[in-house]
Amino acid sequence: MRAVYSEDGGDPGTTIGEQGRPGVSSIEVYGFVGWITSSVAYVLYMLWAYTPSSMLEAHGVAYYPSKYWAVALPAWACVTVVFVFWLYESLCMAAVPPPGAASSLRDSSTKRKEDVGVPSYFSAAAASIPPLMDIPQELVSMVLHGGMAPGEAEELYDRGRRRSC
Repeated sequence: MRAVYSEDGGDPGTTIGEQGRPGVSSIEVYGFVGWITSSVAYVLYMLWAYTPSSMLEAHGVAYYPSKYWAVALPAWACVTVVFVFWLYESLCMAAVPPPGAASSLRDSSTKRKEDVGVPSYFSAAAASIPPLMDIPQELVSMVLHGGMAPGEAEELYDRGRRRSC
């Protein structure tokens, strides 16, 4: 945690340690060590990948992995990242209910026009911003795919709902 103003009147911006004393927090230390480690690993990787084998052996480095892995490891890493994205998307699609399931049409948060207090799904849209409500999927299908006007589609939908109740 960083202090904007020091309690003891010292320099503002000093780091307050875990026991409340000025110092460096463990998160900062781990970050610095991680940064140094990754930089050293990157430099060693580049030396291994681009230095000819004869030069490595001349400097006393007798055992090192095949240069094949200098290309294979990044390629495998890229393929793994793409595979993880694909797997995540597949798992999300597997968790979604099918389009005809009742849970994809309505849930406990569904608000109909009766719940909101408007006479029609489409009447309030012309005058102002309508209240937030869910238009039933059947009604949307009648308008988009059935070629019906919104008013007549809603009338037909309401007649069908009254018959089923």
